[in-house]
Amino acid sequence: MRPIRWNSRYRSGDAETDRRNRAFVDCLNSLIDAAGQREHCQELEDVIARFSAEAQQLLEAHPADSDLSAASGRRLRALLPLSPYGSAACRQCGLCDLAQQRIAQHLEAPARCLLIQS
Repeated sequence: MRPIRWNSRYRSGDAETDRRNRAFVDCLNSLIDAAGQREHCQELEDVIARFSAEAQQLLEAHPADSDLSAASGRRLRALLPLSPYGSAACRQCGLCDLAQQRIAQHLEAPARCLLIQS
């Protein structure tokens, strides 16, 4: 999966919204990079792909109305742990634990920025 490239057309005209959205895109890209370094379940791949596609669609369609971090963070927290977690389908990649801020030290920053409480 490829990271999202920030584009000037994503600018909303509001500096604070742009800062938050760019920080969310950077954070999502960090999670994409982390997932690319470990074998993980297909469900995690699907979740990351869906969040990436939705973020790009929102930014392209309505950048001024889009605050990606709060809504996406709440949705991600509601999804975790993923259904394969702890089952035979689980790859024990640590990304679910990471995203729930349990640990996985080298991936801690991407999860923390995605899961900021609003």
